[in-house]
Amino acid sequence: MRATLLYKLYLIARAKLEGRRIALVDEGDPDGIVSGALFRMKYPDGVVVLAYPTEAQKSVLIRSVKWDFVADLPCPGRAVLRADHHLTNPPCAEREFYDPSAPASAVLALKALELDGNAAASKLASLAVETDTANIVSQEAMELEAAVKGADYRGKLYLIALLAARGLEALKDERIRGFIERYGKSRGKTEEVAKALSPPPREAIVIFTRDERIAYRYLTILLEKAGAEFTFVLVPKGFFKYRVYVGARPSSKYNAASIASRLGGGGHKYAAGATFRALGIKGALEKVLPVLKEELNSNEIEAVVVSNGNMRKSIL
Repeated sequence: MRATLLYKLYLIARAKLEGRRIALVDEGDPDGIVSGALFRMKYPDGVVVLAYPTEAQKSVLIRSVKWDFVADLPCPGRAVLRADHHLTNPPCAEREFYDPSAPASAVLALKALELDGNAAASKLASLAVETDTANIVSQEAMELEAAVKGADYRGKLYLIALLAARGLEALKDERIRGFIERYGKSRGKTEEVAKALSPPPREAIVIFTRDERIAYRYLTILLEKAGAEFTFVLVPKGFFKYRVYVGARPSSKYNAASIASRLGGGGHKYAAGATFRALGIKGALEKVLPVLKEELNSNEIEAVVVSNGNMRKSIL
């Protein structure tokens, strides 16, 4: 974690000292990564920094910089140009390409960076739409998502640079194939967990007491495909750090973004998330349970607690 922070500081300092344009994009999904690749297509010598939404809102380092381009993130304080489609991320940049009805931020980045006529850029943006709307129909979109999910911080920057230079040919790169294979193993383990949780209740709430190293967003999708209308997954992510993944079927009454925003995050109505700090799993539950009870209009929350691979139902 500290090494990543230092590397971000290095990237920012390098960009400023060398007079390069600098972009900030979402680290967590293909939409942000594609937006970063579009920036590098427009500005090959540009520098891309990755961050999660909470960092964009709270990191002193991130908020101390004036960014030339921001995509798929809340306002980091000062920005020249921003492309975003999240209802929970209101406009703030000098020039905004902001549209909550857009299927992906990359579509808006395409326009913001004036790459509409670039076939390779348009293709990348279309894959971002597939992944961000959870409607993956092409092999390329499936592999792109796997590459993003399987890469570490520097690996994602490598992917961005390669996508900018080679388009979809980047997915044939040996190192990128390694990221895809890594995520494939995680995906298989996730499917086993989803199978053990099926058939899920209408409101599927899963509490992990440790990070099982699975694809948690994919888990919410699998549970919704199996019949859940609302999904909520809580998992530890390092010392005193917790991540929630919230999902809802489009035909349901639930609003994932509303819940995530109350926990300091955001996202879409049907897929959202948040990261927060808490003192142990008990402290994390003390934060999320009041929100869940109010949003779900219930005095009790029925959840499945996963501990060391064992699952038990619990009333919280």
